[in-house]
Amino acid sequence: MPPATPAGLSFGDLSRCEEILKPPFRKALGSARVDLLPPPGLQDPNYKVLSEALGKGRAVFDSGNRRLLIPLLDGARPLGLLAVNGVSAEQLPSQVHSFLAALVETALDLVRSRLAAETDGLTGLGNEAALDAALTTEVARLSAAPAQGRLTLDDQDSGGLTLLAFAPRGLASWQERHGRRFSDQVLKALAALAQGTAPEPTPLARVGEVFYLLLPGGEEQARAVAGELSSQAAELRPEGNGGPAWPVSLSLGAARMDHRGNRPSTETGALLKLRAQRARQAGERAGLDELLFFHEIAARAGRVQEVMPLDRVLINLGRAHGLTEGERFAVCDPGQEPEQAKAQVAVSKLGSEESLAEVVELSAPASLLRPGDVLHRLAPQEAPSEEPGRRQTLELGGGEVAVTLEQASGALERRSLMAAYSALCNTGQPLAVAVLGVEGLEGMAEVVGRVGAEALMAALASAARQSFGPEAVVGRYSPEALAILAPDMDPAQALEAAGQALEAMRSQGGRPVRAGVTAHPREGFEAGEVMDHAAKALVHAGYLEPYSAVACDAVSLNVSGDALYNAGHWSEAVAEYEKALILQADEPNVLNSLGVCHGRLGNMERAAEYFGRAVEVSPEDFMAHYNLGLALLNLERVEEAGPCLARSLELEPKHADTLFQLGALAQQQGHTNQALDYYRRAASRPDCRPAVHCRLGQMLAAAGESAPAEAAFKEAVKHNPRDTAALGGLAVLYLDREANSEIALSLARRAQQQEPDQPRHVGVVARAMLALGQAQEASELLEDAVDRWPDNERLEELLDLAHEAEDALD
Repeated sequence: MPPATPAGLSFGDLSRCEEILKPPFRKALGSARVDLLPPPGLQDPNYKVLSEALGKGRAVFDSGNRRLLIPLLDGARPLGLLAVNGVSAEQLPSQVHSFLAALVETALDLVRSRLAAETDGLTGLGNEAALDAALTTEVARLSAAPAQGRLTLDDQDSGGLTLLAFAPRGLASWQERHGRRFSDQVLKALAALAQGTAPEPTPLARVGEVFYLLLPGGEEQARAVAGELSSQAAELRPEGNGGPAWPVSLSLGAARMDHRGNRPSTETGALLKLRAQRARQAGERAGLDELLFFHEIAARAGRVQEVMPLDRVLINLGRAHGLTEGERFAVCDPGQEPEQAKAQVAVSKLGSEESLAEVVELSAPASLLRPGDVLHRLAPQEAPSEEPGRRQTLELGGGEVAVTLEQASGALERRSLMAAYSALCNTGQPLAVAVLGVEGLEGMAEVVGRVGAEALMAALASAARQSFGPEAVVGRYSPEALAILAPDMDPAQALEAAGQALEAMRSQGGRPVRAGVTAHPREGFEAGEVMDHAAKALVHAGYLEPYSAVACDAVSLNVSGDALYNAGHWSEAVAEYEKALILQADEPNVLNSLGVCHGRLGNMERAAEYFGRAVEVSPEDFMAHYNLGLALLNLERVEEAGPCLARSLELEPKHADTLFQLGALAQQQGHTNQALDYYRRAASRPDCRPAVHCRLGQMLAAAGESAPAEAAFKEAVKHNPRDTAALGGLAVLYLDREANSEIALSLARRAQQQEPDQPRHVGVVARAMLALGQAQEASELLEDAVDRWPDNERLEELLDLAHEAEDALD
């Protein structure tokens, strides 16, 4: 994102906008390949012909490379050239030069417009839109993430992408004291500093007070750039209005990524930006002068925020900063080292950005914890010596895996569980996985405390060990769930063992427990998916009675797909539903869900195909018939759609949407009475869509039934105050009655505000004005409308009426 400076365009600007610069030339000259070239250097082997094109200021044919060279000039200043390949000299007669010159100017204007939309007006850097576009582009260029890895923001220095964020400290208070001009001066100076410090080409952007630099490579380069920024910023001395020079200091944060992960590039870029900003804010709160990376927050920027009763403290770290439950920190006064810690705390309740920690050790009985105390993250080996046995080595998959056990339950901690799971998956041997979850455990911890909640998890871990046997590995899957890894156990055995564990928990009383179970191998699925599928089966079990155990099946994946669909991730939902079909090819809910997703994605042919299959396997399912009818209507296969909708209504006579669609179909076919009957029946249903009332009102008005039409329009507006068709219809109804003209004008104006590009609303507004004697205002409105829509005969008729009304007044 190089700046769009007042001096004009640069080659960097053209490179940034290649996707809008090249297509006009591809199309105009019929070329499949157009290259953007920088102004040539003396060492360029094609210097002569490239310089000739720039010198002449017009297109030149490069016979040696069989390409057309088109100079790109900003006034007389050369920006670069376009090389149009696959073009013959015969395509360059003298008459074409003026056309190419005009095409170049048009293309450069498009570039200028794009830059204006993505440029910060104060500093000339990119704005947030430009930053998001650059992040999406650069993230998409990264290599795919490892199969078992999540989004990586770690401390490796090979390749990858780093986003550096910095902002001036205390700028808001100085702006209040010395005015906006002062703060603008600071921001402009920092923008110039960033441009001079960042390596070329580095995308730069400003969002509010925060500047962003998108850097390739690892942490070492980012730290060097941050150090240079800090040292140069410290030398800036902007003067306030009558005040002293202000020494500028920076808060700096960064986030790093090695792989693009499995998310869409847009989401991953947004996450990278969020993490860089979180790191900057954490560093500022902690008073750090040097660069803080996101993955370092927990180790370097942790602070006690509030001291609470019952030996608890609120800390400024959470799940968003990479924290996990059970982690320990040494608590020190500011400036002290961990060896001088006055206490140790352990994370007991993990939050998103803040967490609750419990004091587990005091260095002296009189030690006092205070807000602002510094947290030093303790490595696992620094755990107190009085906890023997927490570190163990397991023999798994033909090798050894070092693990850490939870103090309360004796289960493996989350990281250790995943290490054990990875080792077992890599063997390729049969593996069953069960995930046992306690309903409402977090809420229970609020009432009885963490100790009581952990006692319940310890009982669950004990029941799981007894049911699954000594070879099973029990570990913490989430704050409310345990995972059991059972090598060489088949799905039926695992389901039985899970049921036994649940029964043991039922006999003890307490919070309800459920289980999800699956196993590998399973045709069509990888070993690495087995734990994820067990967790999805647990979600499925949540819809059933307490103490239910569910083996992952097509319904489980359908539930998971529904969650993706509801979140708007339709393509991902399709992939999930297709996995469900591997397990059960004739599951009607899955087939129906796939049809809905393909319809949402615009592939109506595929949607109709899946709905048809759903009808075949479940002919009594009214929703399958309804969706098939709707898909066929969208494909304009009206004769096939009608019977499908009719069958849906036979199966469920009270379904409002079916009644509505049948009414619309009857209206389209000219069967007015039948359409009215369907609409009336649909409108009588409490769950009908608001559009039903509007459509009913339109048909009643057309049939001359004014009073019921008015009631229907009012009902439509009541349910949806922005329904322009209902607003306009009600206004026309009042005008036709020659009553309530002022209300009609208000309704028509509301409709026009919602849809300013619809001439029919202008016509209704003008009619209401004429009814109120506002002929001049109506004329002015209609004259503008006729200029805008010259082919609209209705507007011309109304304009004539308005002129006649004006003449009558004169």
